[in-house]
Amino acid sequence: MAQYLNEYFASVFNEANEGLRNSGSVTDGNKGRGVDITVSEVEAKLEQLNGTKSGRPDDLHPRILKELAQEIASPLAIIFNESVNSGVVPLDWRIANVVPIFKKGKKSDPGNYRPVSLTSVICKVLEKILKEKVVKDLEVNGNWDKLQHGFTKGRSCQTNLISFFEKVTVFLDKGNAVDLIYLDFSKAFDTVPHEELLVKLEKMGIDMKIQRWIKNWLKGRLQRVILKGELSGWREVTSGVPQGSVLCPILFNLFITDLGTECRSGLIKFADDTKLGGIANSEKDWDILQRDLDDLVNWSNSNRMKFNSEKCKVMH
Repeated sequence: MAQYLNEYFASVFNEANEGLRNSGSVTDGNKGRGVDITVSEVEAKLEQLNGTKSGRPDDLHPRILKELAQEIASPLAIIFNESVNSGVVPLDWRIANVVPIFKKGKKSDPGNYRPVSLTSVICKVLEKILKEKVVKDLEVNGNWDKLQHGFTKGRSCQTNLISFFEKVTVFLDKGNAVDLIYLDFSKAFDTVPHEELLVKLEKMGIDMKIQRWIKNWLKGRLQRVILKGELSGWREVTSGVPQGSVLCPILFNLFITDLGTECRSGLIKFADDTKLGGIANSEKDWDILQRDLDDLVNWSNSNRMKFNSEKCKVMH
Protein backbone atom coordinates (compact mmCIF):
# COMPACT_ATOMS: atom_id res chain seq x y z
CA MET A 1 0.00 0.00 0.00
CA ALA A 2 2.83 2.41 0.87
CA GLN A 3 4.59 1.67 -2.43
CA TYR A 4 1.33 2.05 -4.39
CA LEU A 5 0.59 5.44 -2.81
CA ASN A 6 4.13 6.70 -3.42
CA GLU A 7 3.94 5.67 -7.08
CA TYR A 8 0.70 7.61 -7.42
CA PHE A 9 2.00 10.73 -5.61
CA ALA A 10 5.06 10.73 -7.90
CA SER A 11 2.92 10.28 -11.03
CA VAL A 12 1.34 13.74 -10.70
CA PHE A 13 4.67 15.61 -10.70
CA ASN A 14 5.61 17.92 -13.56
CA GLU A 15 8.84 17.05 -15.31
CA ALA A 16 11.76 19.42 -14.82
CA ASN A 17 11.90 22.16 -17.46
CA GLU A 18 15.45 21.64 -18.66
CA GLY A 19 15.18 24.39 -21.29
CA LEU A 20 14.32 27.02 -18.70
CA ARG A 21 16.89 25.65 -16.25
CA ASN A 22 19.68 26.01 -18.81
CA SER A 23 18.58 29.36 -20.20
CA GLY A 24 20.41 31.31 -17.52
CA SER A 25 17.24 33.17 -16.52
CA VAL A 26 17.55 32.00 -12.92
CA THR A 27 20.21 33.89 -11.01
CA ASP A 28 23.16 32.02 -9.52
CA GLY A 29 22.89 34.13 -6.37
CA ASN A 30 26.45 35.48 -6.39
CA LYS A 31 25.28 39.07 -6.00
CA GLY A 32 23.11 38.49 -2.92
CA ARG A 33 23.47 40.78 0.05
CA GLY A 34 24.27 37.80 2.22
CA VAL A 35 22.21 36.44 5.06
CA ASP A 36 23.30 36.94 8.65
CA ILE A 37 21.52 34.49 10.94
CA THR A 38 22.20 35.22 14.60
CA VAL A 39 22.52 32.79 17.49
CA SER A 40 19.59 34.47 19.26
CA GLU A 41 17.36 33.92 16.19
CA VAL A 42 18.21 30.22 16.13
CA GLU A 43 17.78 29.79 19.89
CA ALA A 44 14.37 31.49 19.84
CA LYS A 45 13.16 29.20 17.04
CA LEU A 46 14.47 26.08 18.81
CA GLU A 47 12.67 27.03 22.04
CA GLN A 48 9.41 27.35 20.11
CA LEU A 49 9.55 23.74 18.87
CA ASN A 50 6.81 21.34 19.90
CA GLY A 51 8.62 18.59 21.80
CA THR A 52 5.68 16.19 21.47
CA LYS A 53 5.92 15.90 17.69
CA SER A 54 7.35 12.71 16.21
CA GLY A 55 10.88 12.31 14.87
CA ARG A 56 11.69 12.90 11.20
CA PRO A 57 13.80 11.11 8.55
CA ASP A 58 17.09 12.35 10.07
CA ASP A 59 16.16 10.85 13.49
CA LEU A 60 16.74 14.15 15.31
CA HIS A 61 13.77 14.44 17.67
CA PRO A 62 12.34 17.95 18.27
CA ARG A 63 12.31 17.33 22.06
CA ILE A 64 16.12 16.95 22.05
CA LEU A 65 16.56 20.09 19.96
CA LYS A 66 14.22 22.08 22.21
CA GLU A 67 15.89 20.97 25.47
CA LEU A 68 19.38 21.70 24.11
CA ALA A 69 18.47 25.03 22.49
CA GLN A 70 21.10 27.08 24.36
CA GLU A 71 23.87 24.55 23.72
CA ILE A 72 23.30 23.96 19.99
CA ALA A 73 22.10 27.40 18.85
CA SER A 74 25.65 28.65 18.18
CA PRO A 75 26.89 25.72 16.04
CA LEU A 76 23.56 25.61 14.20
CA ALA A 77 23.83 29.34 13.42
CA ILE A 78 27.24 28.65 11.84
CA ILE A 79 25.82 25.77 9.80
CA PHE A 80 22.78 27.82 8.71
CA ASN A 81 24.89 30.78 7.59
CA GLU A 82 27.27 28.51 5.70
CA SER A 83 24.36 26.71 4.02
CA VAL A 84 22.58 29.88 2.88
CA ASN A 85 25.66 31.82 1.81
CA SER A 86 27.11 28.85 -0.11
CA GLY A 87 23.75 27.72 -1.48
CA VAL A 88 24.34 24.12 -0.39
CA VAL A 89 21.52 22.15 1.27
CA PRO A 90 22.44 18.80 2.89
CA LEU A 91 20.66 15.73 1.53
CA ASP A 92 19.15 15.05 4.98
CA TRP A 93 17.23 18.32 4.60
CA ARG A 94 15.88 17.33 1.18
CA ILE A 95 14.30 13.98 2.01
CA ALA A 96 10.81 13.44 3.37
CA ASN A 97 8.67 10.73 4.91
CA VAL A 98 5.22 11.26 3.39
CA VAL A 99 2.15 10.55 5.47
CA PRO A 100 -0.99 10.04 3.33
CA ILE A 101 -3.93 11.94 4.86
CA PHE A 102 -7.36 10.72 3.71
CA LYS A 103 -9.65 13.52 2.47
CA LYS A 104 -12.97 12.07 1.29
CA GLY A 105 -14.47 9.62 -1.18
CA LYS A 106 -13.32 6.05 -1.75
CA LYS A 107 -10.45 4.97 0.47
CA SER A 108 -9.24 2.68 -2.30
CA ASP A 109 -8.60 5.68 -4.61
CA PRO A 110 -5.05 7.06 -4.08
CA GLY A 111 -6.24 10.40 -5.47
CA ASN A 112 -8.28 10.90 -2.29
CA TYR A 113 -5.17 11.19 -0.11
CA ARG A 114 -3.14 14.32 0.59
CA PRO A 115 0.64 13.75 0.84
CA VAL A 116 1.99 15.54 3.91
CA SER A 117 5.80 15.62 4.10
CA LEU A 118 7.62 15.06 7.38
CA THR A 119 10.97 16.74 6.90
CA SER A 120 14.04 17.53 9.00
CA VAL A 121 13.15 19.65 12.05
CA ILE A 122 16.52 21.42 11.87
CA CYS A 123 15.82 22.43 8.28
CA LYS A 124 12.37 23.68 9.29
CA VAL A 125 14.04 25.94 11.88
CA LEU A 126 16.11 27.48 9.08
CA GLU A 127 13.01 27.70 6.86
CA LYS A 128 11.23 29.75 9.54
CA ILE A 129 14.12 32.21 9.65
CA LEU A 130 14.31 32.48 5.85
CA LYS A 131 10.55 32.88 5.58
CA GLU A 132 10.73 35.97 7.81
CA LYS A 133 13.46 37.42 5.59
CA VAL A 134 11.44 36.71 2.42
CA VAL A 135 8.37 38.39 3.94
CA LYS A 136 10.53 41.42 4.80
CA ASP A 137 11.81 41.59 1.19
CA LEU A 138 8.24 41.47 -0.10
CA GLU A 139 7.15 44.25 2.24
CA VAL A 140 10.08 46.43 1.21
CA ASN A 141 9.46 45.82 -2.50
CA GLY A 142 5.68 46.10 -2.22
CA ASN A 143 5.19 42.79 -4.04
CA TRP A 144 2.43 41.38 -1.84
CA ASP A 145 -0.46 39.78 -3.73
CA LYS A 146 -3.39 42.06 -2.93
CA LEU A 147 -5.89 39.40 -4.07
CA GLN A 148 -4.50 36.61 -1.87
CA HIS A 149 -6.13 35.77 1.48
CA GLY A 150 -4.58 32.36 2.16
CA PHE A 151 -1.49 31.98 4.37
CA THR A 152 -1.33 35.76 4.67
CA LYS A 153 -0.95 37.73 7.90
CA GLY A 154 -4.17 39.48 8.90
CA ARG A 155 -6.23 37.58 6.34
CA SER A 156 -8.31 34.40 6.51
CA CYS A 157 -11.26 32.46 5.05
CA GLN A 158 -13.52 35.06 6.68
CA THR A 159 -11.80 38.08 5.11
CA ASN A 160 -11.86 36.26 1.76
CA LEU A 161 -15.60 35.60 2.04
CA ILE A 162 -16.55 39.06 3.34
CA SER A 163 -14.42 40.95 0.82
CA PHE A 164 -15.76 39.05 -2.18
CA PHE A 165 -19.41 38.87 -1.25
CA GLU A 166 -19.56 42.52 -0.24
CA LYS A 167 -18.96 43.28 -3.93
CA VAL A 168 -21.50 40.66 -5.01
CA THR A 169 -24.25 41.96 -2.72
CA VAL A 170 -23.67 45.54 -3.96
CA PHE A 171 -24.25 44.29 -7.52
CA LEU A 172 -27.37 42.37 -6.48
CA ASP A 173 -28.83 45.27 -4.47
CA LYS A 174 -28.70 47.36 -7.62
CA GLY A 175 -30.75 44.75 -9.48
CA ASN A 176 -27.93 43.20 -11.48
CA ALA A 177 -27.54 39.54 -12.39
CA VAL A 178 -24.20 38.15 -11.19
CA ASP A 179 -22.17 35.15 -12.36
CA LEU A 180 -19.69 33.54 -9.99
CA ILE A 181 -17.07 31.04 -11.15
CA TYR A 182 -15.28 28.82 -8.64
CA LEU A 183 -11.96 27.43 -9.87
CA ASP A 184 -9.86 24.61 -8.46
CA PHE A 185 -6.38 23.50 -9.50
CA SER A 186 -5.60 19.80 -9.76
CA LYS A 187 -2.87 18.75 -7.27
CA ALA A 188 -1.82 22.39 -7.01
CA PHE A 189 0.96 22.13 -4.40
CA ASP A 190 2.46 19.01 -6.01
CA THR A 191 2.69 20.37 -9.55
CA VAL A 192 4.35 23.78 -9.08
CA PRO A 193 7.21 23.75 -11.66
CA HIS A 194 10.47 24.53 -9.87
CA GLU A 195 12.14 26.47 -12.69
CA GLU A 196 9.13 28.73 -13.28
CA LEU A 197 8.91 29.37 -9.53
CA LEU A 198 12.56 30.40 -9.34
CA VAL A 199 12.17 32.83 -12.23
CA LYS A 200 9.27 34.49 -10.40
CA LEU A 201 11.25 34.76 -7.15
CA GLU A 202 13.95 36.65 -9.05
CA LYS A 203 11.41 39.04 -10.57
CA MET A 204 9.97 39.77 -7.13
CA GLY A 205 13.30 40.93 -5.76
CA ILE A 206 13.93 38.10 -3.30
CA ASP A 207 17.54 38.12 -2.05
CA MET A 208 19.73 36.21 -4.49
CA LYS A 209 21.40 34.12 -1.80
CA ILE A 210 17.97 32.98 -0.57
CA GLN A 211 16.92 32.27 -4.18
CA ARG A 212 19.95 30.05 -4.66
CA TRP A 213 19.31 28.25 -1.36
CA ILE A 214 15.67 27.59 -2.33
CA LYS A 215 16.81 26.32 -5.73
CA ASN A 216 19.15 23.82 -4.05
CA TRP A 217 16.48 22.94 -1.46
CA LEU A 218 14.04 22.01 -4.24
CA LYS A 219 16.61 20.18 -6.39
CA GLY A 220 17.15 16.46 -5.94
CA ARG A 221 14.42 15.98 -3.33
CA LEU A 222 13.44 12.43 -2.44
CA GLN A 223 10.32 11.10 -0.75
CA ARG A 224 8.97 7.82 0.57
CA VAL A 225 5.56 6.97 2.02
CA ILE A 226 5.24 5.70 5.58
CA LEU A 227 2.07 3.79 6.34
CA LYS A 228 1.34 1.69 9.44
CA GLY A 229 5.04 1.46 10.18
CA GLU A 230 5.94 0.30 6.67
CA LEU A 231 8.10 2.29 4.24
CA SER A 232 7.97 2.48 0.46
CA GLY A 233 11.03 2.92 -1.71
CA TRP A 234 12.41 6.39 -2.51
CA ARG A 235 11.06 8.45 -5.41
CA GLU A 236 12.52 11.64 -6.86
CA VAL A 237 10.43 14.81 -6.45
CA THR A 238 10.58 16.77 -9.72
CA SER A 239 7.97 19.46 -8.97
CA GLY A 240 5.85 20.95 -6.22
CA VAL A 241 6.43 22.61 -2.86
CA PRO A 242 6.48 20.04 -0.01
CA GLN A 243 3.20 20.13 1.93
CA GLY A 244 4.17 20.20 5.58
CA SER A 245 7.26 22.37 5.08
CA VAL A 246 7.42 25.93 6.41
CA LEU A 247 8.22 27.49 3.03
CA CYS A 248 5.45 25.64 1.16
CA PRO A 249 2.61 28.16 1.68
CA ILE A 250 4.59 31.31 0.93
CA LEU A 251 6.32 29.81 -2.12
CA PHE A 252 2.97 28.72 -3.53
CA ASN A 253 1.48 32.16 -2.92
CA LEU A 254 4.43 33.79 -4.69
CA PHE A 255 4.05 31.40 -7.62
CA ILE A 256 0.42 32.38 -8.27
CA THR A 257 0.81 36.09 -7.52
CA ASP A 258 0.52 36.93 -11.23
CA LEU A 259 -2.64 34.83 -11.66
CA GLY A 260 -5.56 37.08 -12.59
CA THR A 261 -3.67 40.38 -12.60
CA GLU A 262 -5.30 41.33 -15.92
CA CYS A 263 -8.84 40.31 -14.96
CA ARG A 264 -11.47 43.04 -15.28
CA SER A 265 -14.01 41.08 -13.25
CA GLY A 266 -13.76 40.66 -9.49
CA LEU A 267 -11.18 38.01 -8.56
CA ILE A 268 -10.00 36.76 -5.18
CA LYS A 269 -7.76 33.91 -4.04
CA PHE A 270 -7.40 31.68 -0.99
CA ALA A 271 -4.22 29.70 -1.65
CA ASP A 272 -5.10 27.68 -4.79
CA ASP A 273 -8.88 28.27 -4.58
CA THR A 274 -9.91 31.11 -6.89
CA LYS A 275 -13.24 32.91 -7.28
CA LEU A 276 -14.13 35.02 -10.30
CA GLY A 277 -17.32 37.08 -10.42
CA GLY A 278 -18.98 39.94 -12.24
CA ILE A 279 -22.20 41.48 -13.58
CA ALA A 280 -23.97 39.28 -16.14
CA ASN A 281 -26.79 41.44 -17.52
CA SER A 282 -25.83 41.47 -21.18
CA GLU A 283 -23.80 39.72 -23.82
CA LYS A 284 -21.07 42.34 -23.35
CA ASP A 285 -20.85 41.43 -19.63
CA TRP A 286 -20.66 37.73 -20.49
CA ASP A 287 -17.83 38.42 -22.95
CA ILE A 288 -15.82 40.18 -20.24
CA LEU A 289 -16.22 37.22 -17.88
CA GLN A 290 -15.35 34.79 -20.67
CA ARG A 291 -12.19 36.71 -21.61
CA ASP A 292 -11.12 36.77 -17.95
CA LEU A 293 -11.74 33.03 -17.73
CA ASP A 294 -9.73 32.49 -20.92
CA ASP A 295 -6.85 34.53 -19.43
CA LEU A 296 -6.84 32.31 -16.32
CA VAL A 297 -6.78 29.16 -18.48
CA ASN A 298 -3.92 30.61 -20.56
CA TRP A 299 -2.02 31.31 -17.32
CA SER A 300 -2.56 27.73 -16.16
CA ASN A 301 -1.26 26.36 -19.47
CA SER A 302 1.84 28.58 -19.56
CA ASN A 303 2.62 27.79 -15.91
CA ARG A 304 1.96 24.05 -16.29
CA MET A 305 -0.84 24.02 -13.73
CA LYS A 306 -4.10 22.28 -14.61
CA PHE A 307 -7.58 23.26 -13.49
CA ASN A 308 -9.70 20.36 -12.22
CA SER A 309 -12.80 20.87 -14.36
CA GLU A 310 -14.85 18.48 -12.21
CA LYS A 311 -14.42 20.75 -9.20
CA CYS A 312 -14.92 24.04 -11.05
CA LYS A 313 -18.45 25.37 -10.56
CA VAL A 314 -20.58 28.23 -11.88
CA MET A 315 -23.29 30.02 -9.89
CA HIS A 316 -25.75 32.50 -11.43
